[in-house]
Amino acid sequence: MQHHEDSPAASPAVSPATQPSPAPRTRNASGAGPAGAGTSPGELSTVELVRQITSEVGHLVQKQLELAKAELRANLKSEAIMVGGLSLAALAGLCTINLLLVTVALALTTVLPGWAAGLLVSGATLLITAVVATLAWSSRVRSPMSRTRRTLQEDVRWTRERLT
Repeated sequence: MQHHEDSPAASPAVSPATQPSPAPRTRNASGAGPAGAGTSPGELSTVELVRQITSEVGHLVQKQLELAKAELRANLKSEAIMVGGLSLAALAGLCTINLLLVTVALALTTVLPGWAAGLLVSGATLLITAVVATLAWSSRVRSPMSRTRRTLQEDVRWTRERLT
């Protein structure tokens, strides 16, 4: 006898009465919405959808903030290492310049007395320092945050005109 898988005897018919009923919707701990992620949006009421979206947006914002903080920490650590390295390099550069100036003073002792050579090199470095300091001082901000203050004053004036 031959047996076919598509014959009615091989697969029993499933009637709507014998199908399992869908699981009842459950509420989460707050009682405000569906607990399972398996609930399709089509089965939710508008209020439940808004609550679910609000909750998910809140979680997303928290996760984004955590990621931003982690990235900021990593960036700050990297920047701190860079600042430390540049500080060491600047210190080494100052030591090198100092040694070069001593070498210049020692070289000048062949034509000048030692005290005169030291005074000449010191005077030259003092002159260079004074010029750099003067240029730096002239580029300072004379009126800090002038644009912001002007804008705030305009905003206060505009607000007073509207309120009176």
